[in-house]
Order: sequence, then C-alpha cells, then structure tokens
Amino acid sequence: MLTESEMNRNIVLLADPNKVTRQKALQNLCNDLKSSLSNNNNNNNDDDDYLHPPSNIIESMLKIFFDPAEKNRDLTLAYISMYITKYCIDDNNIDKILSLLIPTFVQRLGTNDIIEPSEEIRLKSISILYELCQIYSNGNKLSLYLNEWITILKRTIIDPYPEVRKLSCELTSKLSCKCHEKFHLMSENLIKPIIETMKHQHAKVRVEAINALGNVIRYGNNKSIEDCVTPLAQRFFDHTSTVRLAVINVVGMWMLELRDRYSYFHMMLPLLLTGYTDEIEEIRETTDSLWWDAGLKYEKENEEDLKDQINFPNTPKKYPPNLTRPNVGCRELVKRNLIRILPALRNDLTDWVVSGRIKASQLLTILTWQAEETITQHLEDTLQVCSKGLVDDELIVREQINKTLIYIGYFVSINIWFNLIRLHFEQTSNLGLLRLIAPLLTGITCDELIQSEKIFDQLLTIILKSEYTDNFQLPIQNELLRICRLLIEKCQQQLEPYAYRIFKCILSLLSIAENDELKQQCKQTLNDLALNTFENSSLNEMYEKFASQLFDDLKQTSNDWLRSTRDRFIFETFIMQAGSSNRFFLKDIIEILRIVMKPDRDPEVRNQCLLIIANLLQFIDDTDTTVIISPYLTILIDECILPNMQWKAGRIAAAIRATAIATLWSLFQAKSFSFEQCTSSMKEILLAVLGMLDDDDRLTRMNSCYVLQALFSNDDAIRTIDNDQLHKIYPDLLKRLDDISDDIRLIICSTLNAYVQAFHGNFSIELYRSHLEDIAKILLIHLDDQNSQIQNTVFDTIIQFATQLENASETFINEIRNVKHKHRNQILCDTLIERIQQSK
Repeated sequence: MLTESEMNRNIVLLADPNKVTRQKALQNLCNDLKSSLSNNNNNNNDDDDYLHPPSNIIESMLKIFFDPAEKNRDLTLAYISMYITKYCIDDNNIDKILSLLIPTFVQRLGTNDIIEPSEEIRLKSISILYELCQIYSNGNKLSLYLNEWITILKRTIIDPYPEVRKLSCELTSKLSCKCHEKFHLMSENLIKPIIETMKHQHAKVRVEAINALGNVIRYGNNKSIEDCVTPLAQRFFDHTSTVRLAVINVVGMWMLELRDRYSYFHMMLPLLLTGYTDEIEEIRETTDSLWWDAGLKYEKENEEDLKDQINFPNTPKKYPPNLTRPNVGCRELVKRNLIRILPALRNDLTDWVVSGRIKASQLLTILTWQAEETITQHLEDTLQVCSKGLVDDELIVREQINKTLIYIGYFVSINIWFNLIRLHFEQTSNLGLLRLIAPLLTGITCDELIQSEKIFDQLLTIILKSEYTDNFQLPIQNELLRICRLLIEKCQQQLEPYAYRIFKCILSLLSIAENDELKQQCKQTLNDLALNTFENSSLNEMYEKFASQLFDDLKQTSNDWLRSTRDRFIFETFIMQAGSSNRFFLKDIIEILRIVMKPDRDPEVRNQCLLIIANLLQFIDDTDTTVIISPYLTILIDECILPNMQWKAGRIAAAIRATAIATLWSLFQAKSFSFEQCTSSMKEILLAVLGMLDDDDRLTRMNSCYVLQALFSNDDAIRTIDNDQLHKIYPDLLKRLDDISDDIRLIICSTLNAYVQAFHGNFSIELYRSHLEDIAKILLIHLDDQNSQIQNTVFDTIIQFATQLENASETFINEIRNVKHKHRNQILCDTLIERIQQSK
C-alpha cells in the first residue's frame, strides 16, 4: 500500500526520461491498485486504508500511451482497466473517463495506418472500450462520442489480429444497442468493414461479424440491408455450420424486429428460407421456428386483412407428403413477395457457378411449397426455367427441380400446367421439356387425370411423338419409360382405355434400346401393365389382346419401312417378345412380311425379316398346340425367301443370300414345317439352292449343302423331281468336291449320299450309264485325296452310288480298275471293289 507521498512521487516519475524509471513507477501504481481490488474481492473492510488516486492520474497515464516501450503501454492499459473496474461505479465517473480515453484511443486506433504496433495492446484497448460500453447505462451520453466510436471501430473491425476483429464486432453489437436512438445516423460507416470481416478465415470471427452486422442494421439505418443481402447469401456456402446458423438467426431477428422490415421482406425471405435445405438439423429446426414466428407476427399485425383466411381456412384437398403446412402469415408473406423474388432466382438457376445453381434450385423448391396455388401466377416462366434445370449437369439441381415440379403438380390444376407446356411441345421436342411431365403428374390423382380425358389423350400423343420414341439417346428413353411406369402405377385398371398407347410406347423403347438395364426395365414395365391394368393378366395375354390393333397400325406404314423406321423395330420386337403367342396372328405377320421382303425393298429390312421367319417357327415349335401353319409355308418360301436367294452383285446382296439360305435351312428343321404342303415350290427351291453352291461365302455354300441334303432325304420333296432332273444336277454337286474348304467337301459327300437315295425305282442303267461313268471318274479322283478323312468319306459315297443304283456296280468296278494303277493307295481300290461285289 502506497502512502500519499509515494503515490505522488510515482505519478511524477511517469514523466521521467528514463523508460525503466517510468516502468517501475507504473508497476508500483499497478501493484497498489491491484492490492486494493484484491481486498475488495476478499470482502475486507480495509479499503479505507488505500488512498484514492488523484484526479489527474488518468491524464498522466494517457501520456504513456505514446511511450515507445511496449511494456509501459501495457502497464498503462492494465492500470486503466483496474481503475475503471474499481472507481467507475457511476455515470459521472464513466463520463469523465470516456472524455479522457476516447480522444487518445482515436489517435492510437482510429487512423488509417496502424500506429499501435502491438496486437496485444490493441486488443486490451478494445477490451477497455468494451468494458466502458458495457457498464455505461446512459446511452444518450454514450452517443455523444458516437463519431469517435465509429472512427475507432471502422479500423479495428478490419484489424490484422483476429481477436481484435472479433472483440470489435462484439463491441459494435453492444454499442448499437446502447446508442440505438442515434446509431442510425452513422451506422452505414460500419457496413463495409463488417462485410469484409465476414470473409475472414477464422469461423468465430465470421460469426461475430455476422452478429454485428445484424445489430448494426437492426438499430441503425435499415437501408443498409440492400448492401448486405449478397454477402450474407454467400455465407450459406460456408463450410462451418455455426456461420450458417448465425446468418439464419440474424435474418430471423430482422424479420421479427427490424423497424422497416416490410420494405425488405423480399430480400430477407430468401435468406431465411434457404435454411430449410441445410444439411444440419439444428439449422433446419431454427429456420422453421423463426419462419413460423415471423409468420405469426405478420398474421397478428395484419389480422384485419387476413381475417377471412384465418377464420375460414382453405385446406387443400391434397398436400405433398411429409410436409407441415405453413401458417397463414408465412403463406401470405411468400404470396406478396414472390413476384420480386422469382426473377432473380430464375437468373441464378442458369448461372455458370454450380454452387449458385444448387442453392437457387433448393430455394425454388421451398418457395413453391410455401407459395402453394400462388405459384400459378408465375407458372409459365417457372416451367421454362425448370425445363432448363432438368438437364443440368448437377444431379442435386435436377433432383430439386424435380421436387419443385412435384409440388406444382399438387397445387396447380392439370388443366393449367398442361396447356402451358403443350404449346412448347408443339414447337419443339427436347429432354428438358419431356422431364417436366413425370414430376408434374406425381402430384395429381388418377381421377383428375382420367376426368381430363382430352388432356390425357394429348399427353399420350406427346410421348408417342416420333422425336421421342425414335430417339436413341438413353436419357430420353429413360424418361419416356419413367412416365409410362408412373401412369401404370397411378391409374392401374382405370388405364385400360389408354393401355394400348402405353403398350406401344414401351414396345417402341424396347425395340430400340441398346442398354441392357433399360431393356430389362421395359420388359418389367410391360409385365406390370398386364398385371395392374388387366386384372392379373399374363404378358402373353396382353400381347394377344393388342396384336390386332398393332398390326393394323404397322400395315399402314409397312410400304415405307426403312432400316431406321420405328415401326420396323416394333414389328421385330413384338414377334420376339410375343413368343408362342405368335401362333394366333400368323396371318397378320405373313401379310406384313410379304410386303417388306420384296427384292426392291431396303436390304437391311429384308435381312432382319429373314431372321424373324427363322425365329417364328422356333416359337411355334415350342408350343404343344397344333398350329395350322401349312397355308403360310408356300407364301414364306415363294414370296419371302426365294426372291432373296437370287444372285446379285455386292456384299449386301451376298449377306442377304447367306441369311436367306440359313433361314430356309432353319425352316426345314422346324417341327411345324411340312414338305408335303410345299411340293409346288420344290423345283424352284432346288434351282435356287443349286445356284448358291458356287457362292463366295463359305457359310452360304455349307447351308446350301444342308438344304439339298434335306430335300433329297424327304419323300414328299423328291416326289416332285424326276430322274432326268436329278441327273442334270450332279455336276453342280460334284463341283463342290473341289471346294477350298474341307468341311464343305465332307458335307457334300453326305449330300451325294442323300442324292443317290432320291432316284426313283424306274432307274435305267442304259439310259444313264454315261452319267454314272462321269460321276465315278470324279469320285475316284477324290478317293486319292491326301486327306484320309476325305478318302474315307468318298469311299462310302462310291459304295452308295454303286450299290443303291440298279445295275450300277459294274460301271463303278470298271472305272476303279481303269484308274487303280494311278492311285497312291491301290489297296484301298481293291477294298472298294471287294465291298461293291459283296453288296451285289
């Protein structure tokens, strides 16, 4: 405890030139005041023993503020802080201290350049100001220094030291509240530095800056909110949840307490509602609470205008699931401000910045929910921007737009939104427009859809447009299927009058789908259509139900089918999917095949239809039902297969011939095929196939051999061909023994074996001896082949000719003896003679 003389001496020493001396004096004064404070804290009554510092001590201390020694400036601030704590117990003392401190602090802290180099001292200086502001109850007197306060805060709010910034923001909040009557006169000066601090790297600093901004605008000039909306909106992209929560609390406070809030609802409303889409549950809950309170307050303040809505609430017949309907005040706020919010929001949805588009799409969803039927007034522009958002690269944007459209479907009549989008579909066709339909339909009931019969019909016309059903783009195909599945799920049995068009749309997708997953989904959707719409009917039953109508449609376009024609794909797909049911509408299938398989039609179409014929009989063979296919066999062969077996130059023609002969071979192998019913075509078949034995394609030559073998082996087929005709064709057969492919040489031997069996009983050796000699000579040449397998096969073929034809053995034995000496394996020749002789 210092005596009066010691205290005065230390005060005098504060002006000593020696900094050490000044420091010792400061330390003594600080220790003395600290002891006094400790005594007070310990509730001792010895405070009277301590001298009250003289009235001029603060002036002496303030001179040390400019001391070059940092330690001295630090001790000075420590002393002033303790002095304020102990002696500033009434407004008079505080007012006196302020009058002394404020000018000095302005000099040290309020200039453009940083005069005080020490961060800690700047922080202690702001701490003293904060303490004075906190304990000073007279706001009017505090306002006398408002200009100085603002001068200091403008600089310290953007101080390099984060702690100074944070405390300055807290001081700003406190000062704005204390001086609220006059604060609006100078509040605008703090807006720019606070906005700058809102971008600071420390989250706690950003939070305090946001809180300070909220108070500055609340108690200051409300017009400043126009400059703050964008910086606050940017804080919603902040990675720290406490920052985003601070924005929500500030905006919520504005909507409840701001003096001129009615003029700025259109600015505050989007900021607050953005909190509904935050990933943090606390933020979402806080948003909902503040928004509900804001609506209730608005409702109370406008009770007279909203009297009818409050007393006679209009409850919607349907409402989006998992949502709580906002109160009247909330809905009215959105309704009255929507026209000023939506234009900017639509612009943001087309912005190049991804994060901006995401936030805009989320906000649009919330506004649509809150606006309810009011969105109708802005529907056309909203639907246009939604169609663009639905093709956005970002999945989140597309999901939010999809949700927005679902809400529109709930709140807006189908007559309104469909007529708006129908006009655009008439002018153009794109993915964005198509994606509007499914979510909009989600919000309507089946009864609404069925009752709007004309709209339903127009809707199906849209999705069956060739621009969509002929489109190979996977997103468009997926979207069409999505619409069909939605209609099936929503309407079920009530969909029956429109089921054929849905069926045709799905079949179109299946016919051109290249994605395996999409194909599977299409098949599943067709199955769902059969089960839900036709009371658990099977898929085949639905095919049978729609076949007649489908084939009528296909016949109308079959004359114009090209390789890329949609109906051609549908025809092929239907047959492949209908399977065994094809037996019930063979007449229609054959009728279309006759048209599209004429030789002058598109080669690819003809080629595909040949494959259909092969599959068609396979499907019929798979059933246990006896099918009368005979009347159509001659038509299939004469008008569909044989014309496509004719030789033409070019690779395309060769490919068609290969498919045609393969189809004919498949036809012969079918259980339902009957040679007896096709006897009138056997001669034409024989000539056509013989002409293909020389084809350049190996597989074509091989299938030709198989077909001839089948012909020669069937009694009904060979009955139409006499021995003279048979003898005329042997040169063509024997020529294949010189084929470049050993496989074909082996197969032609089997064909020759069947050929021998085909001769009728009235065979005359005398009449055909020269032919047999020629056959024997050629076969014997190949008996001497280097390939042992071919030797053995030819060996068996010679035996067949020599033994099966009446009196032909002597001719073959003579020819063998004539060439025996030329053969490598003469023993084989002897064996052959021996076998022939044994078979006589």
